[in-house]
Amino acid sequence: MTRYDIIPCAVNPVYTWEDLPVLYAEARLPHWMGSGGKHFNRYYLACERTFERYCAQELYPKAAEACRQAVERSGALPQWHAELRPCITWESDDLLSLYTDTIETDGTHRTVLRRGDTWDLRSGLPAALCDFFPAHTPWRRRLLTLAAQEIEAQEAQGIALYHADWRSKLRSAFHSHHFYLTEKGLCFFYQMHTIAPAAEGTPTFCMPYDTQLGPFSTLAP
Repeated sequence: MTRYDIIPCAVNPVYTWEDLPVLYAEARLPHWMGSGGKHFNRYYLACERTFERYCAQELYPKAAEACRQAVERSGALPQWHAELRPCITWESDDLLSLYTDTIETDGTHRTVLRRGDTWDLRSGLPAALCDFFPAHTPWRRRLLTLAAQEIEAQEAQGIALYHADWRSKLRSAFHSHHFYLTEKGLCFFYQMHTIAPAAEGTPTFCMPYDTQLGPFSTLAP
């Protein structure tokens, strides 16, 4: 039986300036049904409030100013959009893993900010990346080595383009909470613009599961 649902959030759907719609906002987030989800629901409620503040305090003034300028020059009215969109990537008796994208468009540019969350359903608390590797494993080095090898292969094949300084950024921009689980393996990612141009989206790398060396598909004992 499903223990969670993806529900619409109570955010302001349309922001107006001089009765003109300038920003459309939409948010959907997981909600834990029944007992044991207090921390889970509190966390995503905080995410919802952060998104709403961002729309009201940062995006809306920019969208309103863009609309004002368009009216002054009799140009096409811009339409800004902001969306909070979750994607469940793994669910088992012990784990729930997902990523949530904050997607922002101003009619010309599209920006995505990704958050990865993996929950230990036994405790109702978030799981850490190191939980999926044996103790004392140099998991960070293993992940960075994998990413470097994949980038080299992609560039050699001409299927992706990364910044010239991607090797140094690979280390400095790495964050241990930027990960989620899938059926194929543990995926870790870098935010848009950090190691590659925006056209490459959110660079993501996947390390297959290994029952001895990790990562594990279940929490380490």
